[in-house]
Amino acid sequence: MKKRVLALMLAVSLALVGCGGKENEKETTNGADSGSSAQIQDASMTVIHDAVKAAYGENYLPSMPYDDTSLQDVFGVDPEWCEEYIAEGPMISAHVDTFVGIKAKSEEDKNKVLGALEEYRNYLINDSFQYPANVMKVQASEVISFEDYVFFLMLGTVPMEVEEQGDDAILAEAEAQNQIAVEAIRGVLYTK
Repeated sequence: MKKRVLALMLAVSLALVGCGGKENEKETTNGADSGSSAQIQDASMTVIHDAVKAAYGENYLPSMPYDDTSLQDVFGVDPEWCEEYIAEGPMISAHVDTFVGIKAKSEEDKNKVLGALEEYRNYLINDSFQYPANVMKVQASEVISFEDYVFFLMLGTVPMEVEEQGDDAILAEAEAQNQIAVEAIRGVLYTK
């Protein structure tokens, strides 16, 4: 009898471990190159946003700006933490493309912004309803920081031929698409 109970407990434990799924494999990243001695340039969020939009061209889809109330309600970011911000999302609910760029007022505010954007990202991945075509793009979303600048990135398009290759290929392409924004941001912040 004891062996059966032990075997049942082991089986249940293994089953529960297997149900855990991929919660949030990506962590917040510091966008600064490690070991880099380059100083970050002070730049307006408008200049950064324009560089990101230019990098994507017609593939930049966010077109609905978020105001102070939306920033708080949707992303959990108190506008009081922001020196300046630009946040845009999709006009159509079938799309998920989102750009949030925030220059925090202080180190403490930066940490609050990072926490709020990570919480938002976790919500999208783990709890929100997503159209099947958007699941991999949501998983590839990224929260990144460069000193007092913090970004939530979920941008770019995945070509049909990549979509036909399956989820792993879609995820890799969606991650590569976000890197376009990361490089555009670096290009502004680290210009000499």
